[in-house]
Amino acid sequence: FGRAMKGSQYRGTWPVGAIALVAWLLLACGGAAAPESAIAPEVAAPAAQTTASVVPQASANPSPKAAHRPAGVTSARDSITLVMPEEPVNVNSLYRIGSTLNATVTRGNLQDPLTWQSGDDLRIVPTGATESWEQIDADTWRFQLRRGVKFHNGEDWNADNSLPSFTVQGGIASEGAGFNYTGPFEAVKVDDYTVDLNCAAPCPIFPNTAFSLNFEAPGWLAGATADDLARRSVGFGPYRQVEWKPGVSITQTAYEDYVPAGDHFEFQRPFIPNVTWIWRPEPAAIGALVRTGEADIGWDIGANAVGLFPPEMIRAGSAAETYSLSINTIWHPELKKKAVRQAMVHAVNCQEMVEFLYNGLTTCRGNVIWPGVNGATEANTAPYEYDPNKSRRLLADAGYNPENTITITTQFARVAKQVQISEFIQAYLTDVGMNVDYRVAPPAVWSSLSRCGIGQAVREVIAASGRDPDQATPTSGDLRAALDKGVSDCASYDILGRQPSNVTLDFGRHLQYYMNCASVRSMVCDLTQGGIQGRIYDALASTGAERQGRLEVLADRFHDDVFFLSLFDLPIIYAVDPQVNWQPRQDPNVRVSGIWFSE
Repeated sequence: FGRAMKGSQYRGTWPVGAIALVAWLLLACGGAAAPESAIAPEVAAPAAQTTASVVPQASANPSPKAAHRPAGVTSARDSITLVMPEEPVNVNSLYRIGSTLNATVTRGNLQDPLTWQSGDDLRIVPTGATESWEQIDADTWRFQLRRGVKFHNGEDWNADNSLPSFTVQGGIASEGAGFNYTGPFEAVKVDDYTVDLNCAAPCPIFPNTAFSLNFEAPGWLAGATADDLARRSVGFGPYRQVEWKPGVSITQTAYEDYVPAGDHFEFQRPFIPNVTWIWRPEPAAIGALVRTGEADIGWDIGANAVGLFPPEMIRAGSAAETYSLSINTIWHPELKKKAVRQAMVHAVNCQEMVEFLYNGLTTCRGNVIWPGVNGATEANTAPYEYDPNKSRRLLADAGYNPENTITITTQFARVAKQVQISEFIQAYLTDVGMNVDYRVAPPAVWSSLSRCGIGQAVREVIAASGRDPDQATPTSGDLRAALDKGVSDCASYDILGRQPSNVTLDFGRHLQYYMNCASVRSMVCDLTQGGIQGRIYDALASTGAERQGRLEVLADRFHDDVFFLSLFDLPIIYAVDPQVNWQPRQDPNVRVSGIWFSE
């Protein structure tokens, strides 16, 4: 158990539904094409698995590959406007950004991260930050930093100036997005352009998880005001920030001294010098802005809008996410009962929701992963059977008490039709006799709630003992005390709408994020002999078929014990000016530097 606790405080291939959607749009609309090629998986899928998979490969000496970057192109326009459903919480890459959608503003344009999942074939490739890497031992990776790079304010990029950002993002108190994938690590300078990253536990796929590690200019950070830290980012990506007008827009301009990463098409100097980001909460409003020419790319107009636009204005992509709802299996008097959770999933008619809300253009799931992701099988990702009579029997057997209200907390516009999803679920659960309501929370409130899991109670237990929760490694006693205590200093939730990301194509991220007693986002904590907590370390330290097998066992538990109310893969339908040359990635990132306008 002690090994399982070391470094455990932290928290795809295209989904089948998204592939089907792309194929449908190719036939119906002449829309976006799927990735052109696949690579040999670093961690192979089970031989019996029939769904095609593409798993990113972390090479010891990666080299960029030219693709989709035509020579001699000049953009017919020098500015582009992109519209999203919500305004970012902040743009600084070292702090909480609220939701993955906001990464399209930060990591994708103002920043070059440590590694990158290539938009064409999902390889893990170098960026403006790196030239190569190699694994030194089970928990150490050595990175060679790219020479000649400067931050947007002129500060040099080198080992010394990388350490402040690495330190913030690798500590267990990190609020950055990268920590959710990498877990804790320590950065050590080897020479002026070489850094070793020492993980708190074996990290055999670390480069596959490091695409959210970004860097801010250390001199700027040291003197920045609180407002600057929230409203600015000073990285070394292809664009630099010009202005953020709260509630209105964010503007960026091409960084004249940007250093390309070899000849990789996503790390070249921009075609379009001026970028404006705006936001509208309604898919119809997003589509209208593109239709009238006030915006050039609209992020997610919804599947129902496909037929309202000519084929040349539609692009189909994937969020690399499954829409699911995290369930408070620890403290809620009803939701802690497995039979009640099982009753819930059998009460929800997922396929009816998909047909009504998304025109049938996605796939129901019984997990937060899909076949092709490490740990996934057809069985542990299969959707649950819709059987309301079975739900009623399970509720009766569980001694369900309807006096214990269950509240679903959702966001308004992070996902198309998000409020309607909650309305459907409320209706289904009410129909089988459950007492359920829902509320809509703004992004900042949702973000705070998402960190009110068992790990927050663990931190409170550690603090009460006089130890520093940012430094102390939780003990088994701390975990048991947290289970008994509950969360007292944090407003918790009953059920919370989430969009778990599968961009690492590995269930390990969800294991450490949503099933780990020390994670602030986990509402699962199994301390039984041979239970989940005791399996975490070995699963995350393994590779190859052994990793697949160990993760598969835990993904089976996730499905069978219904830790999440999992629904369906999330497609993204973009409305696009016909003159825009661009194809979506398999994740929500929009790398504007690779976009240009035709005449």
